[in-house]
Amino acid sequence: MKPTRTVLTSVLIVVGLVGCGSDEQSADTTTTAVSTTTSSTIAVTTTTTTAPTTTVAETTTTVAATTTVAPTTVVTAPPTTVAPGAPLKLGAASLGAAEFGTDPEAVITYVASLLGPPTADSGWTDAITGGFGVCPGNEVRGVAWNDLVLLFSDNTDVASGRRHFFSYTLGPAFEADVNPFGLTTDAGIGIGSTVANLRGTYPAALINPADDVGSASFLIFAGLSGALSSDADDGQITVVRGGTGCGE
Repeated sequence: MKPTRTVLTSVLIVVGLVGCGSDEQSADTTTTAVSTTTSSTIAVTTTTTTAPTTTVAETTTTVAATTTVAPTTVVTAPPTTVAPGAPLKLGAASLGAAEFGTDPEAVITYVASLLGPPTADSGWTDAITGGFGVCPGNEVRGVAWNDLVLLFSDNTDVASGRRHFFSYTLGPAFEADVNPFGLTTDAGIGIGSTVANLRGTYPAALINPADDVGSASFLIFAGLSGALSSDADDGQITVVRGGTGCGE
């Protein structure tokens, strides 16, 4: 019997001696235990792969700062908050604190703070056909507080290339009394003042009689003029105009 070898297994080989003959004989049997161990060693190779290190250079982006310079405003807007009852003085280059050349919205806000909301506003319209006579510039706007009308344009002898305040007219009265009532010059001359009062206050004022073109008128100095009921001493001021205004 041929022995069989198995890896890592102990095999018992039995060798028997059997005699020949007619009589059955028992022979000594020798049992030999053979331990056969076959050790197989399998080499394991471990491969370690190290990924290459990539170094990314840091990029710094520098953005130049932009500086915006606000345009310079030549005319300072009047204050938007005025104590109630503060007077609007009739001037040759201003109405109260609102100087000619000032932005329209600033002027409207200022006057409204004293007199309340406007009673009429034409919006921007053609300077010639807009209903205010022949006005300077390309467009004109009239904002009224009853008998007081403020005019705005985009091009006058005061400023050009932008919308601005350039003239006002107080009167004539459409009711028994002018409204707003009580507006005067710094010296106290206003609607209802007599020619005698006017001459006494402004000795250099020009008094012009009525003619075929219009009623009697006065000129205190350039930019401050108006209309009279007559050129007599008891004649009264019916209109005060500040600025150049619009023509017929």
